[in-house]
Amino acid sequence: MSSSIYNIFANLQRSENNQNDCFSVAPLPFNPNHKVGVSLQGFPMFFVRSKNTTHALDVNLELISILFAKNCNLIEPNQEPQQDIYAIIFLKTEDTDFQQYFLEIVSIILEQLPDVPTHNQLKFEINKLVELFSRFTRPPQKTIQGLWAELFIIEQANHPEYLIQAWHASSEDKFDFNDAQDKIEVKSTSKPYRIHSFSLEQLNPNRASNLLIASVFVVQTGRGKNIIDLINSIFHRVHNLQLQFRLNEILSQTIGNDFNKIFDVYFDYQQAIDTLQFFDFRDIPTINKDLLQKEISNVRFDCDLSQLPTIKDKKFDIYRPLFKSIKI
Repeated sequence: MSSSIYNIFANLQRSENNQNDCFSVAPLPFNPNHKVGVSLQGFPMFFVRSKNTTHALDVNLELISILFAKNCNLIEPNQEPQQDIYAIIFLKTEDTDFQQYFLEIVSIILEQLPDVPTHNQLKFEINKLVELFSRFTRPPQKTIQGLWAELFIIEQANHPEYLIQAWHASSEDKFDFNDAQDKIEVKSTSKPYRIHSFSLEQLNPNRASNLLIASVFVVQTGRGKNIIDLINSIFHRVHNLQLQFRLNEILSQTIGNDFNKIFDVYFDYQQAIDTLQFFDFRDIPTINKDLLQKEISNVRFDCDLSQLPTIKDKKFDIYRPLFKSIKI
C-alpha cells in the first residue's frame, strides 16, 4: 500500500496544530475537497464534503465511527481556520498498523467518488467500509499461512487482476480461485514434505471444469515477507481501485480478528518461489465416492504429492483464461 497518505497524517501529528475547537487537516492529493486530519487523541480522521447528508444516521463500530453533516472547524498548515459541513470518518485505536491500513483503505474508497459526492454515492461506499471493518471483530476463516499462500499466487501471477476477480467468488466456494469455468485450489505446508490435506469434494470439480492444485512450502521466518508486503507488491501492478478494494474485502473476511497479527508474521519468500508447483487434480490419489456409504460425508485425508508429476511433466491445457493468468 502507498505510504503517501500516512506520511501526510504523520506530519499533521507532529505539527501540534490542533486547537480545542479546530482540527488540523491537509487536503487529499487526489481530491482537495476532502481532508485527512488528526483527532485530539492523535488518531486519523477523514473529512468528506458531500451533498444532502443531513438526514443520514451516524455509524458507531468498535474500530471506526462515521458522523454525517457535522459543522467542522478545520485548519490547514499555514492557513486560517475554515468552517464547513463534512461527513467525518475516524478510527478509534492507537495501533499504528491499523492506522496505516485505515488511511489507505479509506483513501481507496474516496478516490472512487466524484469531487463532491451525493448522499447516496457516499452512503454506498460507507456501507462497504462499515462491512469491511466489522469483519475485523469476527473469528478468522483461514490461517495467516493459508492466506499468505493465496496472496503469493496472486503476487506471482501473469495477470493478477484476473485472479483477484476469481478469488473466492463466493464465501461458500470450496475452491480458492474459481472463474465459473475452471478452479485453482492452493495448498501450503510448513513441514519438510509436500503433504497436504484435502476434502473429498476438493478433488471432484464439476465435469466441465479443470482443476489445478497449487502446492507451496510456506515457512515462517524472522525475516521475509508478510501479508502486507505481498499486498503492496500486488498494488504496484494492479492500479484498478475496485480490484484493490476487493482484495481488501477478502482480506478482512478471511483474517478477521487476527488482522493485528499479520504485520508481525513473516514467511520465506524465496523458498516459496523455489517450491511452487502445480498439479492436475486427476493425478492426485483420492477416494472413490462410489465406494462410500451414502451416510458418510465430510471426508478428509492427507496426501503426499512429492512423487507425483507436475503439469510441466505432462500435456495440460494451460491456455484457458484462469490458468493463463498464473505463472507456471
